[in-house]
Amino acid sequence: MQLAVVGLNHNTASVELRECLAVPQERIEQIYSNILKNERIYEALILSTCNRVEYYIVTDDFLCNVESVLKIVAEESKIQLDELKNHTYTYCGRDAIKHLFKVACGLDSLVLGEPQIFGQVKDAFANAKIYGKVDRFLKKLEESTIKIAKKVRTDTKIAENPVSVSYAAVELAKKIFGSLKNKSALIIGAGEMCELAAKHLSTTDISSIVITNRTFQKAEALAKEVSGVAKPFSNINEYLVDADIIISSTGAPDYIVRYDDVKSIMQKRKYSPMFFIDIAVPRDIDPKINEIENTYVYDIDDLKSVVEANKKAREKEAVKAMEMVEEAVDSFFDWVKSLKIVPTIKNLRLYFEEIKNNELIRLKEKHKSMDETLLNYALTSYLNKVLHTPLTNLKNLGAGSEKYTLAEAVEILFNLKGE
Repeated sequence: MQLAVVGLNHNTASVELRECLAVPQERIEQIYSNILKNERIYEALILSTCNRVEYYIVTDDFLCNVESVLKIVAEESKIQLDELKNHTYTYCGRDAIKHLFKVACGLDSLVLGEPQIFGQVKDAFANAKIYGKVDRFLKKLEESTIKIAKKVRTDTKIAENPVSVSYAAVELAKKIFGSLKNKSALIIGAGEMCELAAKHLSTTDISSIVITNRTFQKAEALAKEVSGVAKPFSNINEYLVDADIIISSTGAPDYIVRYDDVKSIMQKRKYSPMFFIDIAVPRDIDPKINEIENTYVYDIDDLKSVVEANKKAREKEAVKAMEMVEEAVDSFFDWVKSLKIVPTIKNLRLYFEEIKNNELIRLKEKHKSMDETLLNYALTSYLNKVLHTPLTNLKNLGAGSEKYTLAEAVEILFNLKGE
């Protein structure tokens, strides 16, 4: 049994392609169902964020079954299989485990060390438990992933001076306008990305922040935190007229801000500049808006130059983090190897149990007055003591690759060496 992953991210695919492959919440159950129809895929995990879409499977034949997943993804996204393969990567076994650990630690993120991805990985495991299938392998993998991600954030400085995509978006706005004084911002959405953007904006000298969201109560709560104003989502075009900076991150499947609406709004604004930052995947803002005079549309891929400086500052810490990841992969792989010895341990235990039970029957027939419960207790207790040392040694050392003679193996199993 091994772990395999097939996926694409901000390094291998454009935002246009990533938004075609993003997994909407309303489709996740069906996609999991399609993947798990393959009887040789035993467990599955889907990770879909604005920067990556990855499918993790536990299988005994990764080559065939990764191909099976790719076909499902191609059919779901309406993208030709060959085209899809041009942008995907595949890892198996140790490399797949290492990849997930790197992702959870933010070492494979657009913004090196970004903290948001850890929460997204945890959410992915939670969804897999509800809609997919999580058994022994993925349960252990979840536990190990959380452990290494916490260790990296605690024991390195990679999480110091936290920078996020939202932070980069605000920095980009500052670069373009120079100063945000006398500028107004409209935040579309009230999820984590928008919350971070609003909080970063509130630390600048920006004139006003308007929050709009489909669930108005969430907009109200966020507006209160950043001294902003909450407005109903249904009237979004009214607020665009007064907004110089628009930052959007929602889960909408289609554009929320459309070309025709902005064209009309720009006339009302007398073509005063508007700056759109779309950090959603699929995108919220029609990229065609960029063609309108004095409008500037940036998507998540445009933030790469902003985060590059941050990356350099964190690269030293990333080296330390990678050493920790390697150790965590070794530890997890030791556990994977130990699974091979489990059937042997079970069979050995069953073998001795059978001898004990036969002996119990024989003694009962020979000594009918004997207390059966007491006899069973005595034999079981004896069996447990006899098997404790060899089974423990077998569990701890049985998956190793060392070669021993039969005599040496018995000495190691029963701790007889030197006696």
